Amino acid sequence: MADPTTHRNPLHFFLLTFLISWGIWLPSILVGLGVDLPINAEVYTSITVIIGAFAPMISAVVLVAGRHGWKEAWRFIKEAFNLKVKPVYMASAIVIPLVLHAIVHYSARLIGLDVADTLFPKEMSLTPIMIAIPYFFLMLLIGGGQEEFGWRGYALDPLQNRMGVIPASLLIGLVWGMWHWPLWVMPGDGHSTYPFLAFVVMTTSISVVYSWLYNASGKKLITPILFHAMSNTAAPLLPFLHLIPEKPETAYWVYAAGNILIAVMVGWMMQKQSRNNLSSET
Repeated sequence: MADPTTHRNPLHFFLLTFLISWGIWLPSILVGLGVDLPINAEVYTSITVIIGAFAPMISAVVLVAGRHGWKEAWRFIKEAFNLKVKPVYMASAIVIPLVLHAIVHYSARLIGLDVADTLFPKEMSLTPIMIAIPYFFLMLLIGGGQEEFGWRGYALDPLQNRMGVIPASLLIGLVWGMWHWPLWVMPGDGHSTYPFLAFVVMTTSISVVYSWLYNASGKKLITPILFHAMSNTAAPLLPFLHLIPEKPETAYWVYAAGNILIAVMVGWMMQKQSRNNLSSET
């Protein structure tokens, strides 16, 4: 059977993803840029930000279906839930984000930066850990995990085949970060409390770790899906933010630096493994 990733066009995927999500978010973007529109922008944003977040998944499925038919598109969706993965990679997808966020959270405090104890509602009777469990499943389904159908599930294979895994990872991470830009403009979303540049540095670097998990697990999409969901769960559980307007969020740069460090470590490990594989073949 021919490799279904051979004819994938990452540029078409990127363009379609931006067209869908930014198109849906356009009214909120315009209001955020100062255009007077007859809408309640904060309500509109709260509804459409989740819808737009499905654009990477929708684009990937549509492009696969357009090229290979809906049968292959359905296989593409089902393959994301293939759990035949070595436990070490499933565990890594869960543990790495928690360890990274814990290190950043406590390191920021150690150097004197102000960080919140938790971003989960304190008025709830449940502990942050108890809140984090259902929150993780929410992130898995609609809070980031679904994006991985596109970024790693569709775009990574053709790009890494053409330019290598690390350049492909960095490119996807940069595009992934830039795709989020409207969230810093749209009223009421909350992202504007921390620096967009630091966020793009984070997505660009951590994309290397996503690629390592995807490739090392035998190209099982469930690993980056879990990694994305756990990263978004660990952020409010072990925060380096307050999400309070006008409050400096200097600690986010510590998080960006932590992502660079782990990306360098994983990138070096992948390069070393690649050299060892080449040596054993010669």
